[in-house]
Amino acid sequence: MDKKIDFYIDNECENMEDFDCGFEVFNDYLQKHIPKDKAVFHYIINSDDDSLIAYFSLLASCVLMGDFNKHHFIPAIELKMFAVDKKYQKRNLSNKLINAIINIVNEYASEYVGAELFVLYSVPTDHVVHMYEKS
Repeated sequence: MDKKIDFYIDNECENMEDFDCGFEVFNDYLQKHIPKDKAVFHYIINSDDDSLIAYFSLLASCVLMGDFNKHHFIPAIELKMFAVDKKYQKRNLSNKLINAIINIVNEYASEYVGAELFVLYSVPTDHVVHMYEKS
């Protein structure tokens, strides 16, 4: 059985060079694009060794509701990027990580953005959809 993994969430991370989620676009984004992006970034860090477990970014957004003639915009927070290092995948962390992210989204929504919705774009694989539905 895997050892229980405790983590903390921070806006800075010093140890991200070894991060590999298995998808080059997410690895590249972490290394090259974060400094240029306007989203708010968070790093999920292992409490034991300060290794990077995952990262995610939040962005103020909106959702258009209604039809062509009558529509309105609803403020939202978008989970722009979310990637988990391969070392931590399949270790029963998904619910814990998603719940931690949702807590931060709720804080941003109520204190900073006034958002009513949480927007998540994801690849439609059964595994990913099932993980989000459980959370």
